[in-house]
Amino acid sequence: MSKELIQVKKWMGASLAAIMLFGLVAGISNAAVTAPTFVSVVMDGYKIWFPDAQAFVDDNNRTLVPVRFVAEKMKAKVGWESDTMTVPIERGDHQILLTVGSSKALVNGEEVTFDTKAIMQKERTFVPLRFISEVLGAEVKWDASTSTVFITTKEDAVAKYDEWGRLIRTTDLPKNAADYPYILADVPNEMYELEYPYSHKTDSEVSASLYANYPELKKENIDIWIDRLKKYGAVLLNVEYSTMDYGWADDLFANKLQLNGSELKYIKQYVDWVKENKIRVEGYLDPEPSMIYRDGFGNNYVRSKFRVKFTSFNENKNLLYDKWFPNEFSFEKNVWYEGFTDVAMGTNVGGNWGKTLKVNTLASLFFNHTIEKVGETK
Repeated sequence: MSKELIQVKKWMGASLAAIMLFGLVAGISNAAVTAPTFVSVVMDGYKIWFPDAQAFVDDNNRTLVPVRFVAEKMKAKVGWESDTMTVPIERGDHQILLTVGSSKALVNGEEVTFDTKAIMQKERTFVPLRFISEVLGAEVKWDASTSTVFITTKEDAVAKYDEWGRLIRTTDLPKNAADYPYILADVPNEMYELEYPYSHKTDSEVSASLYANYPELKKENIDIWIDRLKKYGAVLLNVEYSTMDYGWADDLFANKLQLNGSELKYIKQYVDWVKENKIRVEGYLDPEPSMIYRDGFGNNYVRSKFRVKFTSFNENKNLLYDKWFPNEFSFEKNVWYEGFTDVAMGTNVGGNWGKTLKVNTLASLFFNHTIEKVGETK
């Protein structure tokens, strides 16, 4: 379905940027939603962005992935038999039959048993990672530090990868390629070329400079930032009015820079509004570790992809806990919107601040961003 550009950027003026100067949870509260922290899936160096249902970690710490999209990326044919709740899969000489609700699958007529069941969620069939490795014949690794699944189906001795297993490209580069330590094969130039947030004229620094000059920008620290951003997005972008309570506020607040406890009051006011306005939201935030920017005012921005869908609300107003939420735009219900955004992170620690960055108090998905309507879901 073609995408409709609905909004490009929204800039904050210098006076508002000055306000920014005043500026790890284990999981998500059951009061928020059932969706856990967003899980990234990288196959052969390319990140997979699923069109709707996303990979997740269940209550038993098992990682489940939507089988159709993963299998099709592996050149397999995937069907669906609604009468028997089975998923037939063909890959090369392998004939696979998967049954929803069962921990067993048939592979060329032989039974294979897993440690958890295939499940149906949001009209998609999810299977454990072990299914991908043992049945579809791929090598699978799990990186708990960044909640990322790595699936390898082929070896490429010539290709170059970054520290996060992402394939690096050297052709068709963005205009500002020199701003970054490298360019990823699965990231469009549009994401790289998005203009930077409002910045100090001389003290701002691009990603290539930050990586070259600051020892804090090492994988160990950046993994912590990415984990916090994913958890922040998992709370912020998953809202359910019927079960909402102040536990959701505590979860969101835990991911943010806590200069004092005053912000928690405003988050709780949003919780009250969610219940009053009957708001239901689902989505995710997926940060890119090589795309970091310093604005010179004390903020480190991590460029991220985000997706969001609003399935319920009475009044199209303040649908997210976001000071810069675009109330002037009428979001459609049951439609996915996606875009790129710079999320501000900050710290009140000097010296070795690498492990301390958290989401800034006034961070916004709509401060410096693009957003597009993807299409209706059924």
